[in-house]
Amino acid sequence: MQSFIRLFASHKVAPNLLMLLLFLSGAYGLKQLNTQFFPDFAVDVVTVNIVWPGAAAEDVQNSITIPVEQELKNVANVSKVKSSTSRGGVSLRLEVASSADLTETTNAIKQRLDAVSNLPTDAETPTIEQFVMYENVGTVLITADGPVDELTNLARQAERELLAKGISKINFTGLPKQEIAIQVEPTTIHDLGLSLQKIAGLINNQSQDVMAGTAGRTDGSKQLRAIGKVSDVSSFEQLPLLTGDNAQLLRLGDVADISLRPKEDQSTIQYEGKPAIQLVIMRSKNDDTIKTAAIMNKWVVDARKRFPQNVELIVYDERWLLLKARITLLINNGAYGLLFVVGLLFMFLNSRVAFWVAMGIPASLLATWGVMYFIGGSINMISLFGMIMALGIIVDDAIVVGEDTLAHFQQGEAPLQAALGGAQRMMGPITASSLTTIAAFLPLLLINGTIGSILADIPVVVICVILVSLVECFLVLPGHLHHALKNQVNKKPSRIRAWFDRGFESFKNSVFRPAVSFAIDFRFVTFSLAITALVLAVGLLVGGRIQFAFFPSVDGDSIRANVQFSSGTPASEVAAYLAKVDDALLETEAELGGDLISERVFFYGTNKLPTAGISSTEQIALLRVELDSSKMRLVTNAAFIEAWNNKLPKVSGLEKIIIDQPQSGPPGKPIEANITGASADVMKQVALDLQTALKVFAGVQNIDDNLPYGMEQLIFNLTPEAATLGLTSADIGRQLRYAFDGVTVQSFYLGADEIDVRLMLKDQDRNSLSTLYALPVILPSGNTVPLMELVEFSSRRGIDKFSSENGQLTVTVKADVDVGATNANVVIGALKKDVIPNLERDYGVKITFGGAKERERGTLGDMLTGLVLALVLIYIVLAWVFASYTWPVAVMFTIPFGLTGAILGHLAMERDLTILSLFGLFGLSGIVINNSIVLLSFYKGFREQGIAPKEAIIEAACQRLRAVLLTSMTTIAGLTPILFEESLQAQFLIPMAISIVFGLALGTLLILFVVPSMVLMLENLNALLAGRKRST
Repeated sequence: MQSFIRLFASHKVAPNLLMLLLFLSGAYGLKQLNTQFFPDFAVDVVTVNIVWPGAAAEDVQNSITIPVEQELKNVANVSKVKSSTSRGGVSLRLEVASSADLTETTNAIKQRLDAVSNLPTDAETPTIEQFVMYENVGTVLITADGPVDELTNLARQAERELLAKGISKINFTGLPKQEIAIQVEPTTIHDLGLSLQKIAGLINNQSQDVMAGTAGRTDGSKQLRAIGKVSDVSSFEQLPLLTGDNAQLLRLGDVADISLRPKEDQSTIQYEGKPAIQLVIMRSKNDDTIKTAAIMNKWVVDARKRFPQNVELIVYDERWLLLKARITLLINNGAYGLLFVVGLLFMFLNSRVAFWVAMGIPASLLATWGVMYFIGGSINMISLFGMIMALGIIVDDAIVVGEDTLAHFQQGEAPLQAALGGAQRMMGPITASSLTTIAAFLPLLLINGTIGSILADIPVVVICVILVSLVECFLVLPGHLHHALKNQVNKKPSRIRAWFDRGFESFKNSVFRPAVSFAIDFRFVTFSLAITALVLAVGLLVGGRIQFAFFPSVDGDSIRANVQFSSGTPASEVAAYLAKVDDALLETEAELGGDLISERVFFYGTNKLPTAGISSTEQIALLRVELDSSKMRLVTNAAFIEAWNNKLPKVSGLEKIIIDQPQSGPPGKPIEANITGASADVMKQVALDLQTALKVFAGVQNIDDNLPYGMEQLIFNLTPEAATLGLTSADIGRQLRYAFDGVTVQSFYLGADEIDVRLMLKDQDRNSLSTLYALPVILPSGNTVPLMELVEFSSRRGIDKFSSENGQLTVTVKADVDVGATNANVVIGALKKDVIPNLERDYGVKITFGGAKERERGTLGDMLTGLVLALVLIYIVLAWVFASYTWPVAVMFTIPFGLTGAILGHLAMERDLTILSLFGLFGLSGIVINNSIVLLSFYKGFREQGIAPKEAIIEAACQRLRAVLLTSMTTIAGLTPILFEESLQAQFLIPMAISIVFGLALGTLLILFVVPSMVLMLENLNALLAGRKRST
């Protein structure tokens, strides 16, 4: 390595060529890298969906969910099985170990499902899919006056054109779906003596294509086919039905009303009173968010010119703008930090030395992007912040080499010798300091789960920056310093430079040297003061003065009001109430200063709540509000939601209204209490009691559970007479389901739309309970008997949804937390102390906290393991550098003292500690150690020259004062602009900056005063131990 340093330092062209290569690799990487909101991360999940049309949730749970869960729970490499059972089917989510082959595991799951032999005969074949992650980019509304059906062709045209231009996926909402409804009267069933099941079979037999083989092989082969499948109303009307012993011919149209109509229970959208269809534009893992947004926006501009004049295209929920805003924020703050860093360099160093040290910053940053491309990284919010965090780290190594080179040049060494000597002398300490920084960040890659995947880019970027900066520091910088200082021989510094140097030397010798000497003379007092500060900081944290919020939520630009009414509420009443919610919204906007809302979109038949206690989608609705960019407004989402909630009217029939915002970052609510160990009814009561307890806490919002009561149920039991007639509950249940829910006879595609052909009773009969009681039931003999003569009815309110985890029925109570009013950990702590023990005792249940809390426990456990590993690695590096078992202790004491500054910084800035604060502490650990290594390396050199310990450590501190101050100040300067960023989008990043800035500020004082004191304390201890050994 020494020969390489000499070669590049003395060569006229090599350093410039290598720097050019760094720039070019970075430019290429930036051009190729994807731009996206968060880093890509693997989601090893397989989903299984099983549909049982018309079945109640309890029946699905008992007949499908439980047997399937029992079969799947022991599949190799499946770590968790979660199920969600509702009316008409079940959805299972299987989490697969990250080390497993997802395809092989999927095949194993399929084999196990095939082994389940006792599923209901009416249940559909299970569908198995590997989960694919997509990211929302933006949303396009197509709206116009007139029926929504007229927008269908335009929506499909938009889909074709956008997919052709490179969009990966488009999700529709409000796209009307149609069906061919074949409706019969109950009297027809009686008159014909045919069940709906039999009629469905006759339709299927008559409407199908038949492949009859191949004939005439010697005369020229001909395929034999019958093309009998029909796909329009008139053709279905002409289908023959043969009944009776005399095979009387009837047409389907003679006994049924057949029509093409919109499907029931569809969601619809209204925008400014007009119908609309929504297209959500998605990007896949391999797509660039900004480029995808550009395709979307260019298409919208072009389509507005081509579509009919009465059609509007509205673009909203542009999440790519959030990404762009955050990238701009980080770039701007990074630029300001870079200016501060460069200013400090020119203040403390010779202008030519400062210039070449500063040039290493863009070279290293750009080259890092090149490395990121080759290792499969991306440009995202996390990697960009890692880059800003590395600004000061990048320049640290170059400062140390540049400062040492300049010092020896000023002492009379030749430029080449000074440059070579600076690189060679500092190679050991810089390599060691780089290794300790890498050792501090490397364990962060061990964090599992979604959090670890999202934040992994920070250690990856920092480690790449360190490695690249080592190349720049030892191969590029010495050559530039050599050629720069050649022009400085016998050249006097400017008056400003001379004035600053004299002032700094005066400060060093007249102020700093006596201060260090004083601290060393009273080293036990110095050390005790540092310990006192650390105890105070930890006490503030343990005592609750500074709270911990695991993953900070960042305000987006969307808020939504979810509405749910009781069963039987007319759709007109739901729409009228949503209009009142809209009126309250506009009043809230005016009260808060106006000009806050950009778009309002009304959704009917859908929301983000469990569809509980309803017979159709008519009882649920959603009002989605798009706010102006959070960068441009001072009103937080929490404040807006609180003000809006206070104005909401209460009306009869309203079961629930929850106003929330789409969640960013890892899934899971701040408070999620999982209740297990009892029946559904008991756990529901526990959930209600727990929700009552949560309502006491200020700032706890949107409290809900995932075990919603369902609609009123009529439970039928067969009479003894029915049993003697050869009927079973399954027979009657099937006939009832065909009559009232209908049965899909067949399906076909009309263009891109799938059309179902459904057989059922007429609508007016299906909607009347009197029809139910009088419904003719087909007996095994072919005769009919009214239903009320065969069964007895009782009623109860059912449950519409069940959730299980690993085969255990679980009820989860969820709640959001307004971080401005309280902290989730405070609420959970109070519940564990005063509420949970009583509930567990009274009801015999088990209550644990999952969701965000579960991820918090896992992540903090991984971080604790990483911390131990980091400390071990750092100690090994330091012991190797100093060839001592005790000196590393003095250096590593700066880590907890740096923690003191970080905690006090959060107190001063009135911020909670977050997961990003902890990441900052890991980074801080590596940074504060770096200066200590160089300081003790100089001390070691002075001791080897025979200088006494006290004089050696004082001289080492004075010699390294400029380098220590400069490296610390440049790191602080690089991150300081973020501390004062007022944008709501920056709040996510500020805690990490606080940890590093305040921790390093205090850490610098510790390095200059406490570390020298500890070194002498350790030297005295070593001397004492050595004396005892000699005496023995």
